[in-house]
Amino acid sequence: MAPPHARSPRTLLATGLNGAPLDPDHGYPVRLIAPNRPGVLQTKWVTRVAPA
Repeated sequence: MAPPHARSPRTLLATGLNGAPLDPDHGYPVRLIAPNRPGVLQTKWVTRVAPA
């Protein structure tokens, strides 16, 4: 992911949707959400989180 999105305070890691855990089709166990990126470019499977 490009640094502007990775460092944005609006980028988040979601563990659920509407009060329920994510299912495998939606990126279980964690899905990355980066505003201003098209949905098809959202990283679905997070493999590591680098220190800030």
